[in-house]
Amino acid sequence: MGILCGLTINAQSWSLTGNTGTTAGTNFIGTTDNKDLVFKTNGTEKMQISVNGDIDFTGSASSNYPYLFPYPSKYKFYGPTTFSLYENQNDFVIYSNPADATMFRVDGENMNIYLQEDYGKVIIGSKTLGNCTSCTGYNLLVKGGIKTEKIKVEIAAENGWADYVFNKDYKLMSLKDVESYINTNGHLPEVPSTEEAIKNGIELKAMNILLLKKVEELTLHLIGQNKRIEELEAKQKK
Repeated sequence: MGILCGLTINAQSWSLTGNTGTTAGTNFIGTTDNKDLVFKTNGTEKMQISVNGDIDFTGSASSNYPYLFPYPSKYKFYGPTTFSLYENQNDFVIYSNPADATMFRVDGENMNIYLQEDYGKVIIGSKTLGNCTSCTGYNLLVKGGIKTEKIKVEIAAENGWADYVFNKDYKLMSLKDVESYINTNGHLPEVPSTEEAIKNGIELKAMNILLLKKVEELTLHLIGQNKRIEELEAKQKK
């Protein structure tokens, strides 16, 4: 009888209306053996905390996610998790470490979402781009293409644009030299070959500036040819 009373007292040691006089590290809700902690509502499992520290909101994580649970990661969330956001600049933040970099932040006041705002890369659609040896200096890596209605590229300085072609001291390659270069190399001067473009890709800003340069050079050639045609026509009339 005494044993039963002791079990009853221990089972009721936590009150359903709150507790006082608790000691952190001594008083807790959880397990003391190598078992997961399970939470239920209406007799059905709704949440589980594994011995590894993983958190599952769907229940029966070991059967639903056999390849993810347990797993060598400190914190993970599975299932239809919903976060309610309130109006301040740090509605929701995910850190790699609270004293380290911010990996994900929702700014509800200004309606902005930040990814890797301190440092790092954002990779979309690929598991291998993170090891890309030629991706240094790029923060957004997308596999499969980007579709959008507008892209604006910043130009750092005036000499970054191609209008220097119209300077009086610019040395324009003659059409004869251009023809010779094309016959030898199979592409325009300064423009990457097909092989180079496939191997290294192209820089959108650099390529647009280069194409503009070629259009401006072509324009100068057309202006020069037009002047010669007018001179010939004038001589013919005389």
